Amino acid sequence: MESTEAPLRRVVTTHDGSKSAILSDAYLDPSEGFAAKAATIWMTKRYPAEIVINDPSDDPRSKQMYSRGSLIRVVDFPPNSTGHRHRTQSLDYAIILQGEMEMLLDDGSKTKLQAGNVIVQQATMHQWNNPTDKTSRVVFVLLPSEPFIVGEALRDEGVPEAFRVTD
Repeated sequence: MESTEAPLRRVVTTHDGSKSAILSDAYLDPSEGFAAKAATIWMTKRYPAEIVINDPSDDPRSKQMYSRGSLIRVVDFPPNSTGHRHRTQSLDYAIILQGEMEMLLDDGSKTKLQAGNVIVQQATMHQWNNPTDKTSRVVFVLLPSEPFIVGEALRDEGVPEAFRVTD
């Protein structure tokens, strides 16, 4: 996959007991999966979030599609790529940082998106495609949602077992 222009840098701060301090300043190496490269920036296991010293993205559960707390992930979609249809029990905020994307919904509708656009995805079946000849970078912030929508039981769909949320 063509690399993006900017490497992915994550700076994490916390308290050291007397004043704020930088806990970590590192460049992340996104991992392959679902025909894209993704890096989990940070995740929490519950809400309200627990302030922690250890990096929760080192936890094997950081590969999950979403969390019972919050999750922020950056995904690089390669040129001319087609994603997989899926739905998670989450409220997702997607911010297109670089390039262009296409969001395909279950009813067949397609929405073209470009850098600077923000999407609020409310647990609908969807698919992310990059129809261009350049890599696109998207930031996803995922929050757990209620398990029922309009009286219909909502469940994960299109999410491989290894990436599903477990308690």
